[in-house]
Amino acid sequence: MDASLNSPVRWPATPGLSPRELECLAWVSQGKSSTDIGAILGLSARTVDSYLEKAASKLGVRTRIEAVAVGVRRGLIPVD
Repeated sequence: MDASLNSPVRWPATPGLSPRELECLAWVSQGKSSTDIGAILGLSARTVDSYLEKAASKLGVRTRIEAVAVGVRRGLIPVD
């Protein structure tokens, strides 16, 4: 087995996600759509999408689901 698979994962420093980006990612992790999140937070779905796109970019991924996965692994998004 490759030794690198057994070594602990070392993530770079927190990528500087804004509180709103984290909040949107947390709602995505609960299965909410951009429309749902917008209604909850008083934002348009497009604004929510923009926050999620920025968060994904900062986390070095392409999709909102990937961003949630990375956020959970890094401890940025609480898991219930």
